[in-house]
Amino acid sequence: MKVLKQTLTLFALLGVFSTTAFAQGSATVNASATVQSAFTVNQFADLLFGTITTSQTPITIAATDAGAGAVQISGASAGVDLGVTIDFPSTLTDGTPANDLTFGSYTAAYTTDGSSDATSAAGFGTLNSQTITGSFQATANDIYVFVGGAITDASNGVAGNTYQNTITVQVDYN
Repeated sequence: MKVLKQTLTLFALLGVFSTTAFAQGSATVNASATVQSAFTVNQFADLLFGTITTSQTPITIAATDAGAGAVQISGASAGVDLGVTIDFPSTLTDGTPANDLTFGSYTAAYTTDGSSDATSAAGFGTLNSQTITGSFQATANDIYVFVGGAITDASNGVAGNTYQNTITVQVDYN
């Protein structure tokens, strides 16, 4: 019993004189957001190759040519970078794959001064297969993004048929 009492006394003394160290700390994380103006992207002009023959290729309309396709961007916050991704189709089709026209040699250009004249546009972007990506700084003016390409093989085309496909222009704040 005496040994038990001495052991309990020893533990009690150790408990009084010992301190337990616990690590403590705190940090804060700020939450923030920057609000930009909403903008619109609208189709402005189609890329039109006109009437062609099956042996008349390649037919090219560059993004800086007067016949280039275009979208108009309105209302973007001035001074902020916009990123653009343009996805091109590989064919123009009449709905029958065997008749497809081969589409390629993709180009893109833009103006930020409010001009809808493709001939004054600056070329941009990095071509990656059928996708062009690029960026530019928004201004207080409307911005135009122009697209071009070439019909590189029309040999499967059928006289009298109309061929088309979609070029998608995605615009985002960077």
